[in-house]
Amino acid sequence: MAKILRTRDELEQYLIQSEAGYYSARYDSYLMKSAFQPIVSASGQLFGYEALLRIYDESGFKLKTEPFFSSEFMNSYDRINIDRLARVIHLRNFALFVSKGTLFLNMTPIAAVDLDSQPLSQQSFIDRVHELGLSIDQIYFEILEHNCACDKMLVNSLRSLQELGARIAIDDYGVNASSESRARNVKPDIIKVDRSLLADYINGKPQELQDVIQLARELKARVLLEGIEDYRAFVVAKQLGVDYLQGYFIGRPELVNYISCQFEPI
Repeated sequence: MAKILRTRDELEQYLIQSEAGYYSARYDSYLMKSAFQPIVSASGQLFGYEALLRIYDESGFKLKTEPFFSSEFMNSYDRINIDRLARVIHLRNFALFVSKGTLFLNMTPIAAVDLDSQPLSQQSFIDRVHELGLSIDQIYFEILEHNCACDKMLVNSLRSLQELGARIAIDDYGVNASSESRARNVKPDIIKVDRSLLADYINGKPQELQDVIQLARELKARVLLEGIEDYRAFVVAKQLGVDYLQGYFIGRPELVNYISCQFEPI
């Protein structure tokens, strides 16, 4: 497709609603669904959910979102459209079937830059949040680790979202462009630390994880540690004093039609 979907009408023509009310989207030959993974505070209480995209091809085979999003064969229009449709279905499904806590919505840098050039699109998103009975301060835009052609434009876009009341998280710190430089420029509300840094810490290479925790404190950002896959990782995370935790030990991602809203504190 050689067109970026911008208006609500343009986006909604790709949506599918099941008899049970769940939303998915059909884009070209791909079927897009919502999954949600819980995030907890250091005390074990539910903080919110990360919305994760599940993509299926025509045969029903589930594709990996990476390298799907970073494939050199996907043009910028399709990247932005899929990114935008994902947020549409995630937001609706969260409002209808979860609604508790915060919602982390992934956003590619290229989509963030495009959104900044469309103030009406930004305002339309804010309006939709309110129409669905949510508050904009429940929403974290989670910027993926992809490179950006213009970091200044990316920062300006994220500043605009923050001014509208949304919050910003940097995803997978320590991987690709999710670096100290991006963190200092963006000044996010939350830094999500890639699981590889936790693995290195556990394996006797603690410096990088310690450095990002120190950086976050300097920037007055909170730290969300990913990769809490077992009890050992959970104990280490508690000892480190990070703010939030995410991983299989906390809870696995579940498609919205299977998710249980009854979260038991750890």
